[in-house]
Amino acid sequence: MIYVELDKTFLVYNSGTSDGIQSKFFKDGYWYKTDLSGNEGEVEYLCSGVLQFSTLNTDEYVVYEQVKINEKKGCRSKNFLEKDESFITFNRLHKNTTGVSLHKKIMEYSELTEQITYVIDFIRLMCDIDVTDYLRKIFTLDYIILNEDRHFNNLGIIMREDGCYRTAPIFDNGKSLLNGNFSIKSDLPISENVKRVVARPFGGTHKKIFDFFGKGFDLDISNAIEWVRSQRGSYTKDVLLYQLTMFEKEKVNDHEIRMETMF
Repeated sequence: MIYVELDKTFLVYNSGTSDGIQSKFFKDGYWYKTDLSGNEGEVEYLCSGVLQFSTLNTDEYVVYEQVKINEKKGCRSKNFLEKDESFITFNRLHKNTTGVSLHKKIMEYSELTEQITYVIDFIRLMCDIDVTDYLRKIFTLDYIILNEDRHFNNLGIIMREDGCYRTAPIFDNGKSLLNGNFSIKSDLPISENVKRVVARPFGGTHKKIFDFFGKGFDLDISNAIEWVRSQRGSYTKDVLLYQLTMFEKEKVNDHEIRMETMF
């Protein structure tokens, strides 16, 4: 655990919701944020830690470290922008262009395919970049970690001064692994509580969104599980182990189905 003291000169903003107050700081190339919903810092750390066992490049996701900020639990991550770059969310790009939030716009479409197609086509039209593979990777992760807060403000692109674009790394996974889900019941097994998860930002379940895009990366699940088991005990750790085991079983079942269709 890293311990830091940050005064108000490094405070970027405080945001208040029904979950509480979250403070975000920036110092020496690092973003710091205090926990908002439960054990957000721990969840960020575990989710990004698992990705070290994936086929994703290290610049495709943000690595989080657990910290205590002014005696409050939280996490930190390195700034992913270069000097000549700026970040714009899908939502801000859409609202700046049309005057309407992207979430409100896709609610005009009843089908998952239509919602996703609209988003991909809009980004391609505005930025001449195909974000299909970017979304495929993100929703593979979200399927594994049960992210319930994947909104259009943590999906985005990076703009350079020369007018070129690239997709942002995967970040902001804190409301995953049942963290911040107040509908879960402590007396129920994880297998029952995961049924209470709601997927975002599109309609449908994590499974349906994952099936639409397909698998975005491979994961060395055996080593990932070994790493997770080495971490301190917690409910979020147990949920992640459960999800990794289920993801592995599904991979085996899909392989068996494909083999059966060949003969």
